[in-house]
Amino acid sequence: MVQRALIALLLLLTAFLPGSSPAQAHARQGLRILLTNDDGYGFPFIQGLRRALTAAGHEVTIVAPAADSSGSGTAFNAKFGTTLEAAEKSPGVWSVSGSPGDAVAFGLRVVFAGDPPDLVVSGPNAGQNVAAIVNHSGTVGATIAALDNGVPAVAFSTALDLTTNPPSFPSAQQSIAFAVKVVDRLASSRHVLPPRTSLNVNYPVKPNGTVSFARLGTSSFISTGYAPAPEVCAACYRILPVVATEPDPVRDADRTLLDAGHVTITPLDGSWEASPAVTALLRLRLAGLTP
Repeated sequence: MVQRALIALLLLLTAFLPGSSPAQAHARQGLRILLTNDDGYGFPFIQGLRRALTAAGHEVTIVAPAADSSGSGTAFNAKFGTTLEAAEKSPGVWSVSGSPGDAVAFGLRVVFAGDPPDLVVSGPNAGQNVAAIVNHSGTVGATIAALDNGVPAVAFSTALDLTTNPPSFPSAQQSIAFAVKVVDRLASSRHVLPPRTSLNVNYPVKPNGTVSFARLGTSSFISTGYAPAPEVCAACYRILPVVATEPDPVRDADRTLLDAGHVTITPLDGSWEASPAVTALLRLRLAGLTP
């Protein structure tokens, strides 16, 4: 039993290593990519990545929100009978009036109808998507929409430097170049990614030369505070940013490593299902319940 499990694991690992022959490697080059984001189809970062991926030999079609939809998470319009607006603004560049999830769903079912892309790429986002923020990120949410439709995906984000005034993205061009490296490496494999897997990749403000696989942290680097705003209305509160000052409690957390200058890669599967141990505990606690 153990021996069979080890053999299966080795076969799985082998399947995702770079192709063993030039013919196999060549077969995976020139991926067909659906490129999206949550900052809008015209945002400079997505346009820069499109140019870089195209120069690397990939076929890239942008299908992205018409406007900034940051923080929309996995939002998806399922109000049947309503409409959304989608238009090809220029050859290979589509604008969709909705969330990143809407853009991906429209792209897969209309723009790529019957012939899905090899990969969905989301980003680069203007700002890191680490720890608890991942649950609310439209950039990452787009990759979950891709997984729901059986297409592998990668989310890229560029860290924001809060020490400058105004805050800036000094590593934007480096992050775009690194995104191309990741896509090229995935393209050289027999399978782009394992089934139902996406990657969440964050590029630091000041890279230290290290690329690390990181765990998903639990604390946001920035969260929301609420202050009374009586000048607007008696019941109004103004939403304010709160920057984290305490370390993330998770060992090797993405936020911790990113702040230290690591490029971080965190595999995601889009599932919120609890671990088997937690499920077993709750099964015991709730045993005997009747309808």
